[in-house]
Amino acid sequence: MKALVVGGTGFIGRRIVSNLLNAYCDVTVATSGRTANPFEKRVKIVIFDRFELASIKGKIPFNEKFDVLFDQLGFGAEDVAGICSVFDGKTKHYVFTSSSAVYEGTKTGFVEEDFNPIIAEPRKGGAKELGYAEGKRSAEAYLFQNAPFSVAAARFPIVLGPNDSTKRFQFHVSRVMEQKPIVIPVNCGRTNYVWVEDAGRFLCWLGLKHGTGTYNAASAYTLDANELVQRIGTLLKKTPNVIRDGEKTDITPYFLHGDRSVNTSKAERDGFAFTPFEEWFPAIVKETKTD
Repeated sequence: MKALVVGGTGFIGRRIVSNLLNAYCDVTVATSGRTANPFEKRVKIVIFDRFELASIKGKIPFNEKFDVLFDQLGFGAEDVAGICSVFDGKTKHYVFTSSSAVYEGTKTGFVEEDFNPIIAEPRKGGAKELGYAEGKRSAEAYLFQNAPFSVAAARFPIVLGPNDSTKRFQFHVSRVMEQKPIVIPVNCGRTNYVWVEDAGRFLCWLGLKHGTGTYNAASAYTLDANELVQRIGTLLKKTPNVIRDGEKTDITPYFLHGDRSVNTSKAERDGFAFTPFEEWFPAIVKETKTD
């Protein structure tokens, strides 16, 4: 199988590529060139600006076709509309990395039907203009209403792992180690988390099986930011300096106004098993401590 991974040297993207290579796929990685290629000659590399249509068109050969395209970097309808236009007739299937942020309000166990991209309006603009959540909603809406190929969208909550480019998990680990204050308001809600290795494995699974539609993807266990920090403290044998009010720069990046967890029964019914939280969390704390 021939696969193109847009953003394939990034946090989740490199995990997709590793899984595809393990499945003996012919992999092309599209990157901006700012991140090192860890795969050397095992993959083909194309360098383009994901957000400039002319740049994408100029780097994809006219006769190049892919069985599946993975997109890590779409944040709005215009982003994915450009990809659709370039790859119309060049791919059979498209796997989009979305987010549980598409769900509005609070709930314990959002199901996929709680946001239906078929009837949503694909608003113009990207994350900068619309905000992250509305940008992802608009991207999904455009894809499921207009894409010229089959589409799957993976809705992840918070993705955890070492070397996270957002530095949000590192924030918590370093502050616990140094016993610096972490502000976690009392009304912080619970959510579930997904291991970055599971995220890459799940996206690869959607591509290999040509799964279609929307899927929630996470470990089942839910916890709030305070419990997360306390678990980090236990593993590092440190007492976290958690306070309930303080400077804005000290507030946990994982603060949620109420519970926002997802139900992953659909993926599990279709044959995918997410790794239990307790099995992967200790290792990523240890790896983050030393990365």
